[in-house]
Amino acid sequence: MRIWSIQPEELYEKLKIKKVLYCDPSQSELITECGFGPAYIWLTQQMKARIGSPPEGATYPFWAWHTIEWKHQKPDLRRTEFRAYGGNQVCLELEIPDNMVLLSNEDMWHIVLNDGYYGDCSNDREMEIEDRWFESLPPDKQIAVKVKSWEKIFNVSPPLDNTWESREKYVQATFWELRLDQVAAVRRFHGRLNA
Repeated sequence: MRIWSIQPEELYEKLKIKKVLYCDPSQSELITECGFGPAYIWLTQQMKARIGSPPEGATYPFWAWHTIEWKHQKPDLRRTEFRAYGGNQVCLELEIPDNMVLLSNEDMWHIVLNDGYYGDCSNDREMEIEDRWFESLPPDKQIAVKVKSWEKIFNVSPPLDNTWESREKYVQATFWELRLDQVAAVRRFHGRLNA
């Protein structure tokens, strides 16, 4: 599977020396500062169930892009999605066996990050009905239904009709380890934010 991971240039330099790297959660502000730790723990549990346990030394995944605007191609680094980087960066083009990568809907991942319920509605009316149903559940049932609903983020096929989900056009990839021998190409770029 061909995927693209944006990383600080210094991480790539470290990879060239060590040959294999694992995610360092202390370097991820999304885990440590933004309060998304529970969502990341849930995702790691899903990865264990769907692609297998991590190698020794890995606790959290690396992230990469698989699809942008329903196209599986290298990212255009001029796009808005890539303006939030600061300093010297690299876009690593990786070739990783399919069974070592978990794909998920990047747009809907935000529901998990925000501890929300991922409903089945396709319009405003259905959403109101579903919200009322969900709110009528006892708190413990709400939690179970909500967490189960998150599994829908792993449906990464483009919809056949013009539903709400047709707007979610981004597929992300998570994997346990970053290996130098899986790097097919490297593009260097300078992030636009002040580092």
